[in-house]
Amino acid sequence: MNLPSSTSVTSTSDSADAAAYYPEICDRCGSRDSWVIHPARLRCVLSFYCTHCLLREHPTSFCPSCFAFYDSSPPHHSRRVSCFDCGSYTHIHCAGDDAVSPPYRCPPCRDPDSFSFFRPIIDANGVRCIDKSLSAAFLCAAKISASSMNKAVNFARCEAERKGKDAAVAKKRAREALDDVIKLDKKAKSDVRANRDQKPNMSPAASANSDQLKKQNPSVQLAKVKNER
Repeated sequence: MNLPSSTSVTSTSDSADAAAYYPEICDRCGSRDSWVIHPARLRCVLSFYCTHCLLREHPTSFCPSCFAFYDSSPPHHSRRVSCFDCGSYTHIHCAGDDAVSPPYRCPPCRDPDSFSFFRPIIDANGVRCIDKSLSAAFLCAAKISASSMNKAVNFARCEAERKGKDAAVAKKRAREALDDVIKLDKKAKSDVRANRDQKPNMSPAASANSDQLKKQNPSVQLAKVKNER
């Protein structure tokens, strides 16, 4: 199978953080090839990876020998062997004789400097091609990417629903608090009016008696004499 040509970048004005704006750049190794870049949410961060880096970042999601995607269900421990370095799960039958001679190391950990999960073949005409093994690696990476993004979508949906419910509860509480304030204000105004209506008014007889008492009071009479002087 032939592959499209790589994405070439000739501009020298690209900034160092170009990967943050162009999803065709691998966030791990800086590889630029839009055809083999996969989106994935890793450690709550959305990133873009080439096929090799995506597989390296998800060692427990597939068998590094046959590229079987586990989809959160790795084989039973009796039918797998764990890599001593990266913790990946390799089928017992895929590991072969290496499984019985610990510590076991998966293919990429045996040769970390030169091993690559996805290195296209260049034919005599300079065209990039992939064989069955590379196709299996690419398909496995695509499945991991799809699974990761589905989980991200579900997580975002749950977060949106939770925040929507929290907002509805907060709005209800704010409305109830406002209603309570309005009720308290009405009650306070009603109490003021009631106290004003219940204040007794002096009758004419009581007013006359009060004036008579003032006249009989010596201090009142003395103050009156002083005022006349």
